[in-house]
Amino acid sequence: MNKMRPMFSYSALSEYMIIALPYAEIGDEVKEFKKDFFRRYGAYSGQNSCAHIRLMSFFQSEEREERLLEATQDVLTHINSFEVFLNGFSFDGTSRNVYLEVLNKQSLIGVYDSLRLRLFKELVSLAFLNKKYEPMLTIGQRLTPLQFLEAIRDYEHVPYTNNFRISRLHVLKRKAPFTTWEHLTALPFAKSQKEMLGLYE
Repeated sequence: MNKMRPMFSYSALSEYMIIALPYAEIGDEVKEFKKDFFRRYGAYSGQNSCAHIRLMSFFQSEEREERLLEATQDVLTHINSFEVFLNGFSFDGTSRNVYLEVLNKQSLIGVYDSLRLRLFKELVSLAFLNKKYEPMLTIGQRLTPLQFLEAIRDYEHVPYTNNFRISRLHVLKRKAPFTTWEHLTALPFAKSQKEMLGLYE
């Protein structure tokens, strides 16, 4: 008697993450903040990750990877690139995260909502049912209580302002045992006529 084969095995699952990357200049500044955190507070989660704004992460069968990329690109084709404005440090006491504040959150939330609705329709993952999304550029996460208190003391009033234009999203992927991310692809937003001419508002 033949046993029914599962639709996919645990080993065939990959974790995917969709992120926005800032300019290299901002990436270098964030790297310096992370180095300063390490010198001041010791090792912490996120100390080695590059500067990025995470939109979503989820597990999916590798067999559906092409559908995932096609659906994501289809959503982005209808969204124009836009500026993201960063202003100062913020602190999340629940998860003890430290991050750079995004001022125009609604622009990124709009992209997130469009993606999650389309990807749920295509891939039916419970991860896409989460309506709550808070855009941020994380410096450190899951700090110890002492590290978190010291970070608030040292960075609460440190000024920081910068901005960058998002014209594409990046898709990362990692396989079991889910330790190292690899860059899968970059998917562009729509280009306005001004951008095609090399002009920005």
